[in-house]
Amino acid sequence: MLQDLNFKKLVFNSRKEILTGTDETGQYFIKIEVVKNKNKLNDIKKEYEIIKHLNDNDCKTCPEAYEFGTIQKKDFYSKVENRETLDSIKKEKFKYIIQDFIPDNGYENLADIMLGVIEQKKLGVFQADLKPENIRFNVEKSLCYIIDYDQSVFLTEDQKELDNSSFLDFCSEHDKERHGIGNWLRHFPQFTDEDVENLFKGEAFNLGKTTIFKTQNTTNTVTGIYHTINEKDIFIDGSRTLGVRGRLLDSLEFAPDEKVLDVGCNSGLLSIYAHDRGCKATGVDNDPHIVIASKIVSNILNKDIDYYHLDLDEVDSLDNFDTIMLFSVFHHTKNPIKNAKKIVESCSRIILETRLIEKGKQPSEEGWVDTTNWSFDSIADLTSFCEDTFSGFKLKNNLGRADKNRFILEFVK
Repeated sequence: MLQDLNFKKLVFNSRKEILTGTDETGQYFIKIEVVKNKNKLNDIKKEYEIIKHLNDNDCKTCPEAYEFGTIQKKDFYSKVENRETLDSIKKEKFKYIIQDFIPDNGYENLADIMLGVIEQKKLGVFQADLKPENIRFNVEKSLCYIIDYDQSVFLTEDQKELDNSSFLDFCSEHDKERHGIGNWLRHFPQFTDEDVENLFKGEAFNLGKTTIFKTQNTTNTVTGIYHTINEKDIFIDGSRTLGVRGRLLDSLEFAPDEKVLDVGCNSGLLSIYAHDRGCKATGVDNDPHIVIASKIVSNILNKDIDYYHLDLDEVDSLDNFDTIMLFSVFHHTKNPIKNAKKIVESCSRIILETRLIEKGKQPSEEGWVDTTNWSFDSIADLTSFCEDTFSGFKLKNNLGRADKNRFILEFVK
């Protein structure tokens, strides 16, 4: 990869130990270890291993690391801004890593930082050098990244499972042991202990305080939050819970490792249910923010679930699944007939949640716009419509009504 990138200028850090630069596209960042700082826990190779560990576990709040290697001084000498410093170094080969470049826009939101700390904690890493220059915010993704892992530590299994307040105590104890101060938040004087406490209900972190959940746009409600999540480590108050839907779904059989696609997954409530039933769950949504947020949620909850951005109206086909779940989502698509064809070609079972009368909407730049409406006098009429629409599928089970008069129907080939 290195040979394919053009890094125009390399500059030393303040201690004259590290050279950094970005490639001409502005996408990639190179870090060259000129001298190992004896006060840093990790050399650059260890730092790369820690970032790759997070990458391999699909961490969303850590930059992607692409390459670790060695580079000859002669190959980058001409690009160094302060060559006198480099001339004083007698080595001819240096270790480097290449990773995503995320510009520093000065954004600091405590809730967004905390989300990164909690996600990475559950994936077994504490960055251990939290300060403004190590915080990056991607405006397009509404996501806070934590960078620079030369002070980070791998956590034990017991440390990963600490409740949030106990983990923050551990973070301060680690800071005291390393630096003699004992305050993990010390580089952010604008934030107080009360600010931290306001992000939690008991031990659970309030996802609703984060930018990524505030900017997702998947439900036309007052709060804009669709799913309610109440777990030991995280919570968010939305307009729908698993509740009666979960109890109705409990009557269905799911084979071990059954491949289940949750269309319109939002923050993953139904994907998590399928996962907990022993399925290989995948969630898709047409909002790119909520897809990233749902993966962070699954990482925090230790759920192995795949999520990706997909607009059912915009794709030509779907991958193959055993079951596709369409929970209060099908009428929100613009082309239900075309979309039904994609669905029937991709699975052998459909689980549909809907009402007799539906008025679909989708967000747009102009606000929420109408998509698909239908009105049926009876469940028999609705069933007939579904069997005609999902050609080749027949109703197997009417599981009954969930909240707000929504039926849950099982169709099979």
